[in-house]
Amino acid sequence: MGVPPHSIRAKIPYLRSDLDTLFVDYSARILGEETLDRQPLTIRNGREAAIPPSLEQEGFELTHCHSRVVQTRLTELTAERTPLKTSPAMKAYWDETTPFIQCLTGARAVYPINASAVRFSTQNTRQKMMTPAGWVHLDYDPEEAEQQLRETLELHAVTPAPYSRHVLYQSWRVLSDPPQDFPLAICDGRTVRGEDIVPIEYHMKTEAREVTYRSRGSRYSPRHQWWYFPDMTPDEMIIFKGFDSRHPDQSKTLHVAFHDETAEHPIPRSSIETRYFALFD
Repeated sequence: MGVPPHSIRAKIPYLRSDLDTLFVDYSARILGEETLDRQPLTIRNGREAAIPPSLEQEGFELTHCHSRVVQTRLTELTAERTPLKTSPAMKAYWDETTPFIQCLTGARAVYPINASAVRFSTQNTRQKMMTPAGWVHLDYDPEEAEQQLRETLELHAVTPAPYSRHVLYQSWRVLSDPPQDFPLAICDGRTVRGEDIVPIEYHMKTEAREVTYRSRGSRYSPRHQWWYFPDMTPDEMIIFKGFDSRHPDQSKTLHVAFHDETAEHPIPRSSIETRYFALFD
């Protein structure tokens, strides 16, 4: 099969088509091959698109956002930490990126969620750290998104004035130089339907408490259209929608790390991901 211009072919790890639900334990984080359906697909290069993907159309876009925290506090930012605990460097990163999200989206207010993560490629020597997500997924289902909003407002001790809409925005930034061995692929949210979705319960246990998050995976569909942005730098961020109260039943936006076999002399990826709730008048 020929590859269209400005695209590559790669295997995308979906969930098996016969799965109705799935339980994932944080201590494992990697699903067995018996659970996955790796589909060889075309992935479009978003840098080369005549009309670049956008938040309001596909559900994601590439932005330029320099980070002084990444530049000056990288060692602290990437240090091993207890799950659900936020380091001072991560809080500084929130302070730096929150105004950017607000300016980009035009929201009245933006609040970071206590669900940030730094991930390392399996080829990296940081073996005790989180690895890239290994299956196509959405981080929250609609009920979990509403629960996360309540917890986020409580975390920031905020009782907001009435608002008409709330959106969960997620950000993804590389911390390593290009080219990445495992970049992020994102699916055009308009090509996903409810019948594709598989409910997932994601269980996490720490010394302080146990938490179960309700997220979602996906079965393969030939209608899905996938994108990526090769050779990202630490001055760039992908911003994408995880939930939009205006369209609560729409599945924006499936995403997953994938092995880019076309990258020449790839560097083991490290990346940081953060999430924010934006409130609109």
